[in-house]
Amino acid sequence: MPPEVVIAVVSAGVAIACALVSAIATHRTTIEIQTLQQEARQHTKLELAEERFRLYREPLLWSAQSLQSRLYNGIGRGFLSRFLRHGLPEEQRYARDNTVFVLAEYLGWLEIIRRDHRLWDRKALASIEPLFEMIGRTSHILATEELKGPFRLFRGQQRAIGELMLIRNESSQNGALEVIGYAAFCDKLDDDPRFAKWFDQLRTEVATIESAGLEGNQRLIKLQSALIDLIKLLDPSGGPLAVVEQRRIPTTRESPVDL
Repeated sequence: MPPEVVIAVVSAGVAIACALVSAIATHRTTIEIQTLQQEARQHTKLELAEERFRLYREPLLWSAQSLQSRLYNGIGRGFLSRFLRHGLPEEQRYARDNTVFVLAEYLGWLEIIRRDHRLWDRKALASIEPLFEMIGRTSHILATEELKGPFRLFRGQQRAIGELMLIRNESSQNGALEVIGYAAFCDKLDDDPRFAKWFDQLRTEVATIESAGLEGNQRLIKLQSALIDLIKLLDPSGGPLAVVEQRRIPTTRESPVDL
């Protein structure tokens, strides 16, 4: 074989080998880049999930604490008897309407979370799944016919009340949704009949809570216990509520506590 042919064949082989090595290297580089990009996307999803969780964790925590505390004092420690039956007119209104408010406030934060959860990557943040399971548990307790007691609300009613409690904060970035405060809630009860009608039954039922006793308040007793479990899930280290004691409703009456 002439030398020039040999040289051409060798050169072609070298070129093919180089091209093959280059292709393999390029393929590996592409895979590595795709892997890095996927890891970056997963990291971004995790950061987003953590950010959304932090955004709602504290207000949900405090609303759950307010509701469980009111149920504890209302059923187990004579709060309603002391103020709803024997208090001054303003104390009677507070005992009735603030009890309804803390329930509506909790439902308001649940509605915000439900609307926003589509932005959460629930696989990226493992603690989100137990959170939604616990939220679902409290919703079930309020809706079920199997438990005795006031404040039974179908799931659609729960969401409707939650929706009524929302307000858009125009001063915040992107006009974030928030839950109205107690003063605004009272004003709406006084001035907006369409708003007030959603709470008529709940306001009436507040007066029946204490007289129903432990047997007649199984719904609220279960709800108070579930809320404590939710608080422990949201605040396992006892952060913002470290100095606040959560006790489940006792089986015997105790003396009244402070508001």
